Amino acid sequence: MSTRETYVEENFGILTDDDLYLDAVLIKPANLTDEKLRVLRVWVPKYPLTKSSVITCARQEVKSYGRDGRIAHLVFDLRGTGDSDGNLSVMNFKMDLQAVTEWAKERFGSKVNFGFLGTPTLKVGRVNMWPLRAGAVMESYYFPASGKDIVAPTVVYLSTYGHFGRSDEKNCYKIAQAGYNVYGLDPLRYLLQASVREPLSPEMLYEDFTILLQMLPGDPFVVGNPLAAGLALLWAAGVPRIEGVVAIGRAQAGLQPAHIFNNANPYTFLLSHKVADIAPRPLSILRIEDHPMGGEDDVLTALYRSSKAPHQYETAVSLTPELIIDHIKWLQAN
Repeated sequence: MSTRETYVEENFGILTDDDLYLDAVLIKPANLTDEKLRVLRVWVPKYPLTKSSVITCARQEVKSYGRDGRIAHLVFDLRGTGDSDGNLSVMNFKMDLQAVTEWAKERFGSKVNFGFLGTPTLKVGRVNMWPLRAGAVMESYYFPASGKDIVAPTVVYLSTYGHFGRSDEKNCYKIAQAGYNVYGLDPLRYLLQASVREPLSPEMLYEDFTILLQMLPGDPFVVGNPLAAGLALLWAAGVPRIEGVVAIGRAQAGLQPAHIFNNANPYTFLLSHKVADIAPRPLSILRIEDHPMGGEDDVLTALYRSSKAPHQYETAVSLTPELIIDHIKWLQAN
């Protein structure tokens, strides 16, 4: 191992209860021993994608911790995909997740903070992988609109960083049922892929979304969940074809990771200097009381005051699909 290497990779198989081997790669800081591990994150590919769709994400994250980090990341192929055993038509992925969980307990014990990033399937959506600029791809989850509109309005929905889960799928499905074509994203997967060659500038992010527009049926509204709200606001400020934006919860913190964003100048991604550029397109800022990243009133109020009409700021106890739909309709009306 070179002294310059910040991480190492272990390739192996994980045996399931029905005797299939899942091809897996453990990526960890170069100086990390099993006894020192504190956190294990498992990137779950969306069927039918393989671990190649997320291995770059895992490497980027582990590199950011340095050689002495205490966090490792695991990627693996679901049964029947990539180099894993199994029949492609048998999608008993719950057994795969259980096998990974048991392997982690056996190797590292129960005191390690363990969690899955993502779910293996969508109940109603469709997975797409779109190429952007060189070295960057975007994984999206499509939910077609219900309704009679010949050309339904388009919504780009950004989940909380690192996890497009069942609640996000429910939100996207409900929005689609209300008459919108919905394209869901886990923005962290995109951002880690996009920043492999160099930390991102706002201009690079604008260029990526401009390329994304070519894949969409119409100019979109953008909905950003906590942390992803910052990316949603930034995109809206720099891409005039975005029709409007709903920013939910904490925003600025999502633009701070140094291994993703070029923050050498602290003002480069400062949202209070950018949100005024969204006007005359509408902006809706939403604070959620029962969400750990639902936002602080003084911070979001300051962000609202930095923006221009048409804009609104609202506080809600909890986030529901119906609330999101109401805010999208407000965007349409303004």
